[in-house]
Amino acid sequence: MSPRAGADVSSNGKTETGKRRRVHQSTPENERAILEAVLQLAVKVGYEGTTMAEVARVAGLPIGSVYWHFENKEGLFAALIDYCFENWQTRHRGPENRAILRTSIAGSAANSTDPEHAQEAFWIIGLLFALEKRLAGNAARQKYLEVREQMYELMVEAVTPGLPEAALRAKPDLARKVVMLGRALTDGFYISASAGDEIDFAEAAELSALAMDKLVQHYAELGAAEDKG
Repeated sequence: MSPRAGADVSSNGKTETGKRRRVHQSTPENERAILEAVLQLAVKVGYEGTTMAEVARVAGLPIGSVYWHFENKEGLFAALIDYCFENWQTRHRGPENRAILRTSIAGSAANSTDPEHAQEAFWIIGLLFALEKRLAGNAARQKYLEVREQMYELMVEAVTPGLPEAALRAKPDLARKVVMLGRALTDGFYISASAGDEIDFAEAAELSALAMDKLVQHYAELGAAEDKG
């Protein structure tokens, strides 16, 4: 097996990775600096354009420190997705569906092309991982798909308590359907923002919320009619 990327090779053919790992100290500060560096680069040049050497330069650390924390670029991006997901969980848990949609569309999608909002912009990279079939088997793509599923379940958990009991009686999986539609809308607005479409995202969020409210009302009325019948 050939030495992994970034490992120095001595004259006798052995890698110096072990020596490097003994020299560089792992610290939370260094790891965060590396993740913030790759986040900045990812939103500017994407996955393909990001290199471990450039990550080290932006982080202000020796490249050996980057390889100490992350074996390769796939592992680095996989860790970045987890890092962004942790931050997402603190910002996207609204008390009801309208608040969640407003945060997702008017906040996240609207800011997804703004370098000043790199956390939001990163999810454009995530969508590219999902769409790019040639990256099948890529650790970062697999991590994104796993996180995407976790996000879905968290949103179902957040939406369910706000749905009328009558609506849930008529459509027991209504929360899952609402989240599915909300996610599709949000994905679409991310792409629109990336394409530079002229959209009033606050208005789009309100229209989307109204459509969802109408959907919920429809099933609530069905449930109430069934109760009377």
